[in-house]
Amino acid sequence: MKKTNDIFDTIITSINWKLGKFNMLPVFFGTIMAVLDIFMMSFLKMISIGTMPSWWGVPLSVGIYALEPLIFLKAMKYEGMVATNLIWNLMSNIIVTLQGIFIFGESIKGLRWVGIGMSLLSLCLLAYTEE
Repeated sequence: MKKTNDIFDTIITSINWKLGKFNMLPVFFGTIMAVLDIFMMSFLKMISIGTMPSWWGVPLSVGIYALEPLIFLKAMKYEGMVATNLIWNLMSNIIVTLQGIFIFGESIKGLRWVGIGMSLLSLCLLAYTEE
């Protein structure tokens, strides 16, 4: 029986992650980690506004966040630490910002929208490869 790691590696290597000159595999890993961030930060936001009790919300958030290093480790098998971390942070910033706006009713005004746009541009530049 194959180990779970071998199965994941087989699936990952069987997919063509290139979109023109863009390598989408680091973006895929960054998105998975950002989705974990969404859940973790949502629970913390709900604790802060009083809609979730902290006695089980905090351990749940910590448990979800504890999965990040496992995904990060797998991602570094295919991309370096620098690009992996930057892409994860950018994806997390973009996705969590959208969640704050659309789910929690927070607002972004003025030049902050330019910052979000620059995050998207940065994400594209980090996914670009010259190979």
